[in-house]
Amino acid sequence: MRWRLLVLLLAALVLSGCRTDGSDGPGKADYTPVPDDTLFSQVAALPGVERAELSYNDAFPDNAYGGRVTLSPDADAQQTLDTINATLRQGRPDVDMTIQAQQGGKAVRLEAIKGPTTRIALEKRYGPQPGDGTPPTD
Repeated sequence: MRWRLLVLLLAALVLSGCRTDGSDGPGKADYTPVPDDTLFSQVAALPGVERAELSYNDAFPDNAYGGRVTLSPDADAQQTLDTINATLRQGRPDVDMTIQAQQGGKAVRLEAIKGPTTRIALEKRYGPQPGDGTPPTD
């Protein structure tokens, strides 16, 4: 009898950890993400952005916004890239960002985030999602 009780108790514990309502699950947004097309249009319309070719890649193992952005010669590259990342933080939850930027034919990168722009680095810089599209003040 004790074995049956133990098996039932273990089964109940295992099943209680397998909820299907999506609450508290990883990758589950507790907000409504701004649609990708809207975000990409917002980025393309930012001051200092001449051209933006962005997309979302969900092919395993990627979960990232990526693409190329051409900055105008007179743009503050760091401010513009910071604003691009902050804007994209309003989108899909827990994504990386691999945005390649060029200005005057040279590659530029956001100096505020060292190394790859992973979820951890993005959250450290911009705070938890969804963000409001405004980069932090330094």
